[in-house]
Amino acid sequence: MIRILFLGTLAALFFSSTFVLNRSMSLAGGHWFWSAALRYLWMTVLLCGWLLLSGKQRLLRDTITTYTRNIGFWTVAGCVGFGVFYSLITFSAAYSPGWVVAATWQTTIVATPIVLLGFGKRVPLRAILFTLVSFAGVILINVEQAERLPMAQLALGTLPVLVAAFAYPFGNQLVWEAQAGGRSLIPAIDTPSIRNSLSRVLLLTLGSVPLWIALYIITHRPRHQPGSSCKPFSWPSFPAWLPPACSCTHARKPAPPRNWPPQTAPSPWR
Repeated sequence: MIRILFLGTLAALFFSSTFVLNRSMSLAGGHWFWSAALRYLWMTVLLCGWLLLSGKQRLLRDTITTYTRNIGFWTVAGCVGFGVFYSLITFSAAYSPGWVVAATWQTTIVATPIVLLGFGKRVPLRAILFTLVSFAGVILINVEQAERLPMAQLALGTLPVLVAAFAYPFGNQLVWEAQAGGRSLIPAIDTPSIRNSLSRVLLLTLGSVPLWIALYIITHRPRHQPGSSCKPFSWPSFPAWLPPACSCTHARKPAPPRNWPPQTAPSPWR
């Protein structure tokens, strides 16, 4: 029990520090996409390296096989549970202080019972009432911030976190449903990799790759070029989310008039 509490506290420490780091990178000019995508890139490298160095090459091969056999399921679970979750967290860090994002993220305590109810699980009423206390604290924090920040900025810093609070437990519950035998559109997966915690994280990380590719294409559109025949297009209220883009052709330079350059009469005083 002591070991579990220690590991849980240590994990919470590292995860909480990411809210501060995301805000710091945003204030330094870093794009939210790279803050999120590079996290999972390094996670893939570290997890694969750990499995190789710890002598679990067979487990790594089973992880890759499990992913390829159910690539559609892992894409949905990974894109929602990891991709949507963390991309929205880093996006909000560009508009709200790190401690506000961290406090708003506590709504996942409320979101988790709702997700479980959606999957047909039983949740004690006492647990739901207890989570409402945490949700009340989140509301008070954001009401206090509403007095300092414009409403548009507050919404961009809060609403994405609320969506992320539901995306994370939803993606993880999909994995547990698959491990428990599947249901409806969820396949039944019973392999050594899905029973291993590190392999499950690696499977979800691999499943989130399509979302990172799509976000890269969206957030890195070509900018307006000098000499273009149209004005750059930018999404209103999302200056940090979508750079200006233009899909038109370059305008031709107008031809000079025939009498150009103008002829000047010679000075009579020469």
